[in-house]
This record gives sequence, structure tokens and C-alpha cells, in this order.
Amino acid sequence: MTLPFDQRGPGLQQQRGAVLIVSLIMLLVMTLLGVTSMKGSAMEEKMTRNLHDRNLAFQAAEAALREAEKYIQDNIIATNTFDTNGSDGLYDRSYMRIWEDITWTAADSREYSGFGNSYKVASPPRYVIQHLATTVDAADALNQSNYGQGTGAGKIETFLITARGTGGSDTAAVILQSTWGKRL
Repeated sequence: MTLPFDQRGPGLQQQRGAVLIVSLIMLLVMTLLGVTSMKGSAMEEKMTRNLHDRNLAFQAAEAALREAEKYIQDNIIATNTFDTNGSDGLYDRSYMRIWEDITWTAADSREYSGFGNSYKVASPPRYVIQHLATTVDAADALNQSNYGQGTGAGKIETFLITARGTGGSDTAAVILQSTWGKRL
């Protein structure tokens, strides 16, 4: 005996599509999880890019510092060997907090060109040199706690070097400073 099409077994008439609703809710939850994980991945990528830019800027500024130290060592034979009015990145100690007041262009700083464009920095690293003081080895000027004799060091010129490097964009900038002394 065959049953007519509309006569089904017990319990089949009571179903109202609950599986469809449950599966749609599960799909919504999975979609929210996917979107959240994509946002997290995008944020991690931005953080990595920013860290790379800062690292690149730090390396550029460090390279400019070393170039400035080499410039002092090779070119300065007395404090009167360069003009300290700010032209060509050379200043005297009257310019306090110099890194805030200059524009880091060819008019007020020196460019370090040895960094190369293969690093993809936004602008070449630059540096300024400030003459801070001249220390003379008088009788006990360089002795610690007046112990021992004079060192025979003569004059020591002290310089403050300030270097600025950028990363992949000009907004990722690092400024480093170093104090350098040269015996004359």
C-alpha cells in the first residue's frame, strides 16, 4: 500500500526550517570571526611596516653620525678651520637644541650621501656639527681627583653631532646625538 504524497510519517509535519536558521547563525558567526582576523592581520602588517621604517631611519641617522665623526677627524685641524655660523651644517655652541630650529636642508645641514638609494629612504640622512668647548691640559685639568700628573694631551676640541635619518616616509624620522672629542 502506498501513502498519498501529503501523508507523511509522524513528526515530519512539525519541522519549520530550524536547520536553515541555525546554519545562517553559524555562517554569521564564522563571517564575524573571519573579518576580525583580517582586521588583526592588517593591523599587524601596519605595525611591521612602521617598525621597518623606524629601523631604516635609525640606521640612516647612525650612518650620518659616523660620517660626521669622520669629517671631524679628517678635516678639522683647529677650531678656526670652519665657519660656525650655520652655513654648511657647522655651528658653535650658542645654538641650543639645534635640531628643533633647522629645516634639515642643504642650507643648514650636511648631507650624508653614502647611504645610497637602495635602502629606499624618503630623504638622505643629514647631520650638523656644533663646537662645544676647548679643553686645555693645564697642570691638573684632565686629572681625576687631582691624582697623577698632567696627561700631555694638549688641546681637546669637543663637538656635538646631531644626525637625522628618515625611513620610507618623512614622518618616520630618528634624531641621534653623539659627543666627539678630537685632540689637537
